[in-house]
Amino acid sequence: MKRFSVFLLYLLIVITGVTVVFVLVNLSLVRTRKTMVRVELESVAEHQIRGELQSIAFLTVVWDNLIQAYGGEVKDFSNRSEKILKDFGDDAAESIQVAPDGVIQYVYPYSFSEIIGTDIEQNGSFRTGAARSRYSGLDSISAPEQLEDGDYRMVFCHPVYTRDKVGNPSFWGYSLVTVRVSQLLKSLRLDKLSTRSDLMLYRLDEKSGNQVLLDETGGKMRDPVRCLFSLPNGIYVLSGVRDGGWITRSEYLIEFIIGIVATVLTLLLLINLRIRKNMKKLSRISYTDELTGLYNRHMLRKVFENLSGESKHVSMLFVDFDHFKEINDKEGHDAGDETLRQGAAFFASVFGKENCFRYGGDEFLMLLQDMPDEEVHALAARLEEFRVVHFHGHEIPVSVSGGFAVADCSDVNDMRNLIRLADDLLYQAKKNGRNQIIGGET
Repeated sequence: MKRFSVFLLYLLIVITGVTVVFVLVNLSLVRTRKTMVRVELESVAEHQIRGELQSIAFLTVVWDNLIQAYGGEVKDFSNRSEKILKDFGDDAAESIQVAPDGVIQYVYPYSFSEIIGTDIEQNGSFRTGAARSRYSGLDSISAPEQLEDGDYRMVFCHPVYTRDKVGNPSFWGYSLVTVRVSQLLKSLRLDKLSTRSDLMLYRLDEKSGNQVLLDETGGKMRDPVRCLFSLPNGIYVLSGVRDGGWITRSEYLIEFIIGIVATVLTLLLLINLRIRKNMKKLSRISYTDELTGLYNRHMLRKVFENLSGESKHVSMLFVDFDHFKEINDKEGHDAGDETLRQGAAFFASVFGKENCFRYGGDEFLMLLQDMPDEEVHALAARLEEFRVVHFHGHEIPVSVSGGFAVADCSDVNDMRNLIRLADDLLYQAKKNGRNQIIGGET
């Protein structure tokens, strides 16, 4: 049951990891692609569309200059208009008109002759822009007007002023250019955008509803990027979404595989860390005495093995508690365990925890390497300070006996001989009445 629970936990980690990686990769990819589309749409709005409109507006300025040059007269209109469209125009500009005093009298090409005689200051599609141009002196563009074929047409209106003999400006009329929106957008070559985006362009109109001038999406755009820009005839929105969506199916598959690989690698790393942690724990358990927290005999053997081949000056102190069995019998085994714990803590504080070992039962061994003998003697003398164990509110008197031996050791056999010598000295201390440290011999 426990293994099954661990399996479910790992499975949950894998699923969660794949999901997190998948979502993060998607968010990053979508954010990057949206930024690229937004930058390109802003470039289209600020540079391409405005640049194209300025080119068309320039056609109206050409006839303004000609009228000024001819002293307020219109000469050879058809030939000059044909040349103007050929030299300066493009496919978007479909007609040029000139309207002295606001009434259209000249039209090129002649197929637009039906508008001759139209007073643009009274005509609905021209009126607002014409009035604004006349009194401000600025160019205007009429709102897109839908044609019978579904396309839209816009009229560029430029006010013309002549000067009298004194040099004062006097309103003369208008120079106009009509433009087909579909041809205008075609000249922008939006199909060549590097981001391969589906686009929608519309003019904001709260009264009659938005005028959609371009729609490559069938009216359905999921999470589009929008770019707002203003023109003389209103505010426009250019929206775009990457062709095929922000993320394709193949990219979903690749991201899913990446998520699985990343999660499996992470899981393997976690398992490796867990194994290392358990190994350290097992190592600590195998080399540490559970009751006292000191090193045990297994660790002592490892220290002996590490000394092989090196000559070390070793001081060894072998101690145990006097009358320890009586403490267990009289006070109980819990008191005996507490005696061992407090004794181990005292030994560690005097000799250093890394130098103290629980040898077995109530026997402890302190192993000091390359320490001057006088310092070791001073430390051994401090064992007399350990006299009382505090247990459940009362004091238990204690004492220790020990054997102290010193030797230059270079292999395991030397260490074992030193232990035997220290053990013999401990036995001698017990025989001599306990509560004493005997030795210092080599």
